[in-house]
Amino acid sequence: MTSPVVTVLLVGIGCLAFVHVARSECCTSREEVKYKMDRGDCEDVGGSGDYPLKCEVTICADGVAQVGTYCGQGSCNIFGCHCDGGCLTGDWSEEFVRKNQAYGIHIVEVRRIPI
Repeated sequence: MTSPVVTVLLVGIGCLAFVHVARSECCTSREEVKYKMDRGDCEDVGGSGDYPLKCEVTICADGVAQVGTYCGQGSCNIFGCHCDGGCLTGDWSEEFVRKNQAYGIHIVEVRRIPI
């Protein structure tokens, strides 16, 4: 009969052996963008603040204001992983400016949040 300590160690080693298999892409990163606008209101591009001097928005990699908790193309688990369709992709704030060029966006500050 084996001791409980040996059993726990064997189970732990078995679990560690599968850790590399259990990796998945998680869509938890996002960017907080502070910007000024030539035209429109902060809310027109998904942000908030005092137009035109100080607007702020949290975006995903596709340059669009974050909707929901994570930046997945579809639903994600509670940890932001295993998102249906994977993560949103793009050039972050560059995409934000390009997609909203009609508003004359000027980026003031960008902060990446890689949760």
